[in-house]
Amino acid sequence: MRKKLIDAALRHYSLHGYQGATMRKIATDVGIKPASIYFFYKNKEALFIDAFQQLLDNHFHAMERALRENKDKPIEQIFSAMLHGSVTHHKDDEPGTKAYISLVTAPIPEIKQHLTSHMQRYNDWLVDSLEAALKSSYPLMPSREVARVIKQFVLIGNGVFWGINLYEGKDFAEQVDLADQMIQTLVLELNQNCQNT
Repeated sequence: MRKKLIDAALRHYSLHGYQGATMRKIATDVGIKPASIYFFYKNKEALFIDAFQQLLDNHFHAMERALRENKDKPIEQIFSAMLHGSVTHHKDDEPGTKAYISLVTAPIPEIKQHLTSHMQRYNDWLVDSLEAALKSSYPLMPSREVARVIKQFVLIGNGVFWGINLYEGKDFAEQVDLADQMIQTLVLELNQNCQNT
């Protein structure tokens, strides 16, 4: 029942926002009385913290899986796999992605600290993981250069993420292709810089 409540909470949040996603609507969606929700969650805030945690964890696990499955490949393939893993994850869960975008752009005061903590944890993992991958491929690369490459990759990934909400069909596919080209250019520049040092 918790899974159904979480799914309904995210669905209603993506459609109506936090205030409009009432316990009554969520209960009706799953076929129970509103009071029955309180058997599982002490209040609306607790339900939404659990729902958002699931949403954030699902994204985190998708990125961990993309990295794990490609960790022994060349860096451009790692970057591309992570980009495509993010796209696939967000495209396969459009209601969750809408909820995530809404949550990030207009954080709910009651949940903002929880969201900030998760975002920092994810960012730390991403930076550490990409740093390890870059150092494995380019052991002599200075730390400043590693940090610069990671920031560029994150900017590319963020652009594609926000494009999910702006573009559709062929237009979105073109955005992803352009992002892949930018990754290839980034790695080509990186290889040239490493050869010159």
